Amino acid sequence: MEDIFKPQSLTIKQLFGNADALYQIPRYQRPYSWGDEQLDKLWTDLREAQENEPNYFLGSVITAKPEDASNYIDIVDGQQRLTTLLVLLCVYRDMYPEINSDILDKDPFAIDANIIKTSIKFNDRFERLRLKTHSNHESDFQELILSPGAAIGNEYPYKRDLRRQEEPKYKFLNTSAFFTEKLEDLGEEEAGTFINYLFNKVKIIRIDCQSVSFAIKLFQVLNDRGLDLSNSDLIKSFLIGQIHKKHVDDPEQRKQKENQFMDDWKFCETIAIDTEESMNDLFVMYEYYLLGNNPEKSLYDELVREFETKNPNQVIADFKRFVSFYKKDVYNREDSLMYGFWYLRWTVYWKTIVLTALHSGYPSYEEFLPILKRYYYLNWIAGNTLSKIKQTSFNIIKWLKEKRPLFEIKSDLEALLTDPGNHTINRAIVNLDNDVYFEAWCKPLLLMIEYNQQDNPPFYLMSDKNIHIEHVLPRGFMKNPEWVHFNNVEGIEDWINSAANLTLLSGSKNIAATNAGLALKIKAYDGTGNHIASDTKISSFIITQKIVNDYNGGKFNGEWNTDALEHRYRWFCTEVERLLQIDLSESKKASFKSEAVEESNN
Repeated sequence: MEDIFKPQSLTIKQLFGNADALYQIPRYQRPYSWGDEQLDKLWTDLREAQENEPNYFLGSVITAKPEDASNYIDIVDGQQRLTTLLVLLCVYRDMYPEINSDILDKDPFAIDANIIKTSIKFNDRFERLRLKTHSNHESDFQELILSPGAAIGNEYPYKRDLRRQEEPKYKFLNTSAFFTEKLEDLGEEEAGTFINYLFNKVKIIRIDCQSVSFAIKLFQVLNDRGLDLSNSDLIKSFLIGQIHKKHVDDPEQRKQKENQFMDDWKFCETIAIDTEESMNDLFVMYEYYLLGNNPEKSLYDELVREFETKNPNQVIADFKRFVSFYKKDVYNREDSLMYGFWYLRWTVYWKTIVLTALHSGYPSYEEFLPILKRYYYLNWIAGNTLSKIKQTSFNIIKWLKEKRPLFEIKSDLEALLTDPGNHTINRAIVNLDNDVYFEAWCKPLLLMIEYNQQDNPPFYLMSDKNIHIEHVLPRGFMKNPEWVHFNNVEGIEDWINSAANLTLLSGSKNIAATNAGLALKIKAYDGTGNHIASDTKISSFIITQKIVNDYNGGKFNGEWNTDALEHRYRWFCTEVERLLQIDLSESKKASFKSEAVEESNN
């Protein structure tokens, strides 16, 4: 009986030169992805080995007989190294067509141009390596690398292009430019010495498997021992293995189901790219949705347990629907209700809950969203950690899948927020009444208040460094005589970092405002005094325009004084009451007079 797998120790010359050395990267593999870090490590390791090691082991590759009758064998693991080595050979072919020609009569093991060409193309007819991940990938590889003369003269691509995972042509260009530079630095003579070492002294173990199913299983076993693979790669290989197992006696059906699976998988990968999420993170959300509980094992182990009795094509189809909801109804949704979610901590939990409501067809979805957002924001503002909300988050997932009535979910969440043991709402109220400037939730809260002022607001990224929190009364007000009216106000220090004194500004306006007096600040806010020519319009933030309008209308005697601060704070409290449905009536009573009375009583 033929062995189910057969390991062979091969030199690089044999790996690319034997009669059976015809390889293809199958559809279920990821596109070529090596960048500068991996290339530099490979090059450095090989060069150091040349100096210090008589022989060098470059690792293993796993191959399998393809499902279609073919002279080519599938690369299940090792595609990145094989593709990289082949690019190196093409650069050699084009850069040094006379390599080692002066020592061929002296060294029987010298590698010449003919050996290199044969390692790239067998019998001058069959490419040694074909990329089947996508038809475009194969044609790009042919045009940019395999065609004679194509592998040199390529320039390094832009970094933004290298980040495009579904466009490996930029990685091909980068790799060829990298090796072109390295071989130019070596010069032809030293490059000849290096190719001799590479072909004759560097070895790879090629493990040939009789079936793709077994190769994938072996692939998974090796991963447990340290192979560098992502969980999503393993999940994909497991599901494809299940397809092969399910249709072991029907090759035509197996091929059809695998093609269908790969089409759905690539659709999901496209969504991952479009939404700036990794496939791993999307699978974590899907895992939480399926389990409705805290996982006990790794992502891969949990999902294998979930998937092992299910139809793989139905699994990927359901995952496709799940991530489609994410793109259409979460990532692409443009309204103030959804915008507020994007500032929250505990991202994977709120996203999973929202996706659960969508995927399970929860009937009161729109009414549920503000309830969920309120629960998370109050916990965040109260200073609660993940441990406080984790189990409740999983409970919400289960409630949504069970189609539990909205009033029951709302009641249970309210009970948790008002629970005497946690005091979540009470602590949130206290924290809102203190210095808020340094709190992580301060800018998100101000942005949500801003959204409530507009009908169709744009989305403001938290990562946008041009958006700043502005102190109307500067923290260094005592250095500016224009703020002298605050010098003897008791308790003013407690108001400087409070919500009463904060607003939003773009970066250039914030620079213009700095520690100026109110008149100059107003000019910066409305653009009339801004020295940055490209930014001469009134602040786009309505919560800041409100200060400008009050000033221009002569309110508070055209000053930013204690009355203005108290008025602004009451306005802030009213807006937060509307957002978070909490009672801030006691907070609204805060005033400089009451603080002065309290000081005298003490």
